[in-house]
Amino acid sequence: MSYAQDSSVLKKRTDLGVSLQVYPAGIIPTINLEHFLNENSSLLFRLGVNFVDRQDFSDVNLTEEGEGFGGSIGFRKHYPSGKGKFIAGFNVDVWSLNIDWTDTIGPIGGTIAGSTYTLVVQPWLEGGYFLPIKNTKSQIGLTAGFGREINAITSGDEVEQGFIASISLQYQFSL
Repeated sequence: MSYAQDSSVLKKRTDLGVSLQVYPAGIIPTINLEHFLNENSSLLFRLGVNFVDRQDFSDVNLTEEGEGFGGSIGFRKHYPSGKGKFIAGFNVDVWSLNIDWTDTIGPIGGTIAGSTYTLVVQPWLEGGYFLPIKNTKSQIGLTAGFGREINAITSGDEVEQGFIASISLQYQFSL
């Protein structure tokens, strides 16, 4: 086996990590697995919980709060720069959410409440920067994302969907 082959095998590594993604209407903690296809591209798999509190962001209901499990699959490109690397990626999340909501009853001014199940499909783009942590096989990164929440399946009254922006803090180590 030549040195070039040995080098490419070493670049096909797998990282395990955690992330905390924050967006205006919620928080998503995840466990992440990133498998490198080569030195500059990888597949990202995430499993987590989506905690939703849409406060007054919903145009559909007065309040919307809930949570659910889900995950994502994504593709990242890596661009070495300085001591770290920039990343750019495309992800698709799927979240199984139970949303409790309240709303007003027309002109009488009372409130009603209900619960809605929705399966959310969320395609989004991300970009960010990762820095290695000195003398370890780990790294820390900060990414920003922009995408769209789509209520693919809904059981119950309508709940908010639309564009979404987020920031994510990530920690990973090589296996």
